[in-house]
Amino acid sequence: MRGWIGAAGALVAMGFAGSALAQGDVIADRRAGLRGLGQGMEAIAQTVQSRGDTRALAARIDAMSAFVATLPNLVPTESLTPPQAQGTQPGQTRALAAIAADRAGFQTRANNMVAALATLKTAAQAGSIAPDLLRSTGGTCGACHQQFRAR
Repeated sequence: MRGWIGAAGALVAMGFAGSALAQGDVIADRRAGLRGLGQGMEAIAQTVQSRGDTRALAARIDAMSAFVATLPNLVPTESLTPPQAQGTQPGQTRALAAIAADRAGFQTRANNMVAALATLKTAAQAGSIAPDLLRSTGGTCGACHQQFRAR
């Protein structure tokens, strides 16, 4: 009986350790996700400019939307005050402390981007993304940069 209890306790402890390890480095996760978001927007722009088939972009837009939906959770307050000056090297970030001061505004902008990506996905599935829709989606993305990202 003690063996089972000990084994169960070890599994629970490993589960907690695994979830802590799974959380990883939020700055690295955030940077990778934002980089992927930018690359996705570039790929969409290239497809639109070349008048390519946009239907294949729907899955990529879903992935972008899923990331944006998690973005507010990837910006804990402690990640806004790195030990080094703001920048682009490991441990540095361009996320401004204004995020901590206006969490509701940051969440609203993330929600707006998820909605814009849903509209973009609908257009992609229909086979045509208008350049104006792509610019509008980019503007929604950029609105967050204006208030919450250092240049």
